[in-house]
Amino acid sequence: MKRTRSNHRLIQALCVIIFGVCATGLPFNSALAQDTSISFSGFVKSDIYSDTRNTVSARDGQFLLFPENKEFNANGTDINKNTQFNMIALQTRVQARISGPKAFGAKTSGMVEAAFFGSTEANINTLRLRHAWLKLDWTKTSLIVGQTWHPLFVTRSFPGTVSFSTGVPFQPFSRNPQIRLTHKEGIFTGILAAMSQRDFSGPGGTASLRNAVVPNLHAQVQVGTDDISGGVGVDFKRLDIDAQKYNPVNSYSYFGFFHLPVSIFTSKSYILYGENMQDQLMLGGVAREATGGNNNYNLLPYKTISLWHDLTTGFRGDPNKITYEIGLFTGYSKNLGTDQNNIVTIPGFVRGADVDYLYRIAPRVQAQSGSIRFSVEADITAAAYGSIESDGTVTNSDPVTNLRLLIGAWLFF
Repeated sequence: MKRTRSNHRLIQALCVIIFGVCATGLPFNSALAQDTSISFSGFVKSDIYSDTRNTVSARDGQFLLFPENKEFNANGTDINKNTQFNMIALQTRVQARISGPKAFGAKTSGMVEAAFFGSTEANINTLRLRHAWLKLDWTKTSLIVGQTWHPLFVTRSFPGTVSFSTGVPFQPFSRNPQIRLTHKEGIFTGILAAMSQRDFSGPGGTASLRNAVVPNLHAQVQVGTDDISGGVGVDFKRLDIDAQKYNPVNSYSYFGFFHLPVSIFTSKSYILYGENMQDQLMLGGVAREATGGNNNYNLLPYKTISLWHDLTTGFRGDPNKITYEIGLFTGYSKNLGTDQNNIVTIPGFVRGADVDYLYRIAPRVQAQSGSIRFSVEADITAAAYGSIESDGTVTNSDPVTNLRLLIGAWLFF
């Protein structure tokens, strides 16, 4: 997907000069360049899509979560049953990979990646930092410092959807500033990470994690090779949302994944039990107990269970000929409420408080020739809205469905 092509060397040289001038205010250091190499890659991507109703989404509706609930006007018309069409190219992405000289006895590398997704609805099409990290790589141990995927997003096994939402809200999705230590022993890989929040935050914003002092902590064990693998992990998060009103709240999440290629098929599965998953673009968040007082309200994390499966078959042959891929993504998520009765929901502190469950069925077909790819995906996503009970669960739910038809066009470089 991300390849450096020899016929782009002039563009790469200009990019190196620009990166060097921006970083130092001076021409790129020639002595350093002798031991450091930078390769550039990325893609241009355009999406053409339509929806059968209004959606809970971001960036002109391009990043889809789930359909809006029914809302009737005075004439009894559901105003959210509104067919829409859009074309957008903000996923276009540029990446620089750096390979440096040894340091502290380790190989050194790094990556900077940006896209034109913007950081808010108001600045769509502006440059947004996705990844920026350095890596020290010893024989069995590696250390990453910087911003990259949250470990709940397993980079060796994630949904292959055409949609940029990549399985959200069934798949955790967040990039965090972090320190990550990885150690390999045979077929076993252990991961420890400590994280802050930046572009992805939950109740109370990024200050809630900073005020809690304790970083978001994660531990994970993976078993297997790059082809066949599985793993389990646990995640801990403590938030101090507003010391004048609420006590700090702790939450725990547990997950497992499995990645299995069989003949021409690749099967990927993921299951998660999570608390307070709003920062991962999933259902959930926190509520408060009804009893308490100033500086004495306890907060309660919403519990969510989510699972997805992605099945892909690719017909591969001569790289100079057209290759095809057929895939199917399915996902399910359930709101399990909280551990207490008589809770009070707080605006902005929970996503989908009146949603009982979600499901998605999304088949896709992709064709690639050289550096050009065309993709088609049909995304059927349903959200079951109902009555909120005293413990945060939802009853008497009724599914509302959206059909998104998506065409993607890619140019990789």
